[in-house]
Amino acid sequence: MKVWTINSLSTTNTPEPDTVVMSNFTIAESGQSVTYSVNLLPADASNFIPYADITQAEAIQWTQDGLGADRVAAMESEVDALIAQAAIPEPTPTPLPWVSPDVVTQE
Repeated sequence: MKVWTINSLSTTNTPEPDTVVMSNFTIAESGQSVTYSVNLLPADASNFIPYADITQAEAIQWTQDGLGADRVAAMESEVDALIAQAAIPEPTPTPLPWVSPDVVTQE
């Protein structure tokens, strides 16, 4: 399951003080993560939430709304690709079988 975390919110003082206009966020799963920033949709003056009262769930919803479903899916796919890449074992150099371990090569 992807975990969305809001790292920071950027604000302006219009139309209200501390109006959130940008979100910096991380999407993570299985030890892999990606971090992005997105400009948010204009604040809804009829449903304005003071900055001190914003919850992370609301900020995540605003972030996802600002991105749109296609970009959310693409970003979550990027995390899936990182997980798949991390599952590929890292090759390690192995001594050649025809070279005696006692032989020291000179450069």
